[in-house]
Amino acid sequence: MKAPPKTLAMALSVLGLLGTSDVVAADLKQHLIAAIDAPDGRSDGELGGRMAEFFKGQTRSSAPVRLQVRTLRKFAEAGCARLEATLIQDDVPTGDGKRVPFAVRYELNLCRDGQPPSEGIDLDAASRVLSGQSPGEIVRESRPR
Repeated sequence: MKAPPKTLAMALSVLGLLGTSDVVAADLKQHLIAAIDAPDGRSDGELGGRMAEFFKGQTRSSAPVRLQVRTLRKFAEAGCARLEATLIQDDVPTGDGKRVPFAVRYELNLCRDGQPPSEGIDLDAASRVLSGQSPGEIVRESRPR
């Protein structure tokens, strides 16, 4: 199933905010870190602050925004996990005048310090991308000879 462009844009905006030190994402980060620390790997609650207001503005609904986070797996690096986060809001208007529940689900790798874990990152490939090398060149270089 293909994600509608607006849903994809909202998910990318949320992920982009997590990489900043902006207070907009502070409440969201707290929920994500709480899931990393929780014995059952979960954190559920209502999202507040400017991040919730941003979400409400995008959906055109004043209903509360709920957040459900669950740990999919722990990394070997202490305090790091693969998380699934779901933002849920009821009473979101549709183009045909109905009001429906709406959810955005995404996954991310995160450590307690707010950075991604180093496990699984190909630092050589990342440096080549940052230097402007095309993806095709990187794939050709990484093939066994």
